[in-house]
Amino acid sequence: MSEMSLHASWPWLRKSTLTFFLLSTLLINPEGKSHQNFDKAKNQSTYSLIEELKKGGKIIYMRHATTKTDWADQASTELSLDDCSTQRKLSAVGRLEATQIGNSLRNHGVPIGSVISSEYCRAIDTAQLSFREHKTNKALNFLPCEVCTESDNATYRKRLLPLLSQSVDQGNNLVLVGHDDPFEAVTGIYPEPMGVLFIIEPKGSQNFNILGSIHPQDLIEFQSNRGTKQ
Repeated sequence: MSEMSLHASWPWLRKSTLTFFLLSTLLINPEGKSHQNFDKAKNQSTYSLIEELKKGGKIIYMRHATTKTDWADQASTELSLDDCSTQRKLSAVGRLEATQIGNSLRNHGVPIGSVISSEYCRAIDTAQLSFREHKTNKALNFLPCEVCTESDNATYRKRLLPLLSQSVDQGNNLVLVGHDDPFEAVTGIYPEPMGVLFIIEPKGSQNFNILGSIHPQDLIEFQSNRGTKQ
């Protein structure tokens, strides 16, 4: 994974650290393998990624917002998806973070269509706070493993690839709110920090391109600065 710091193209944005992958940089195929050509890699600022989202037809894969603690509740024998008390919960910071992310996307005219969340409470709460609606899909759930095997990763790929490569109406963007392990199993990229958004161009036939990622704080600060600089 390639990471670099850059000054955004708008002078009122702070220095931003973005992880970026372009059409020529990272293409994910049905076997879950990435084909990389870093010679053609280009930077994508927060502004340019939002401009891509405003065109519609993209998928936003969002890792749930910040939680109170970070532990592998999916492997706990006490876990119940029907009982939030057995799961990691969003912290007060995470709840505010989720709300601000949704506000920023709306304020910048990003069209949002369907919002699909895993069945975990922290993902559902993130979806609801950010986008005010959600449906759940167990294909976004964890498997009950903390250290997952290649067989587990193959299952993650089988579940998630169809969601990441599906066609999206050009007038909207599809939001998937999920977790770290499934995304890493498909892409080889660990999605950090919590609340990060990966911008994906679906290509069909279980192929997709990752156009870039937006750090949650970059998006939140982009919102506040955009409101004061016209």
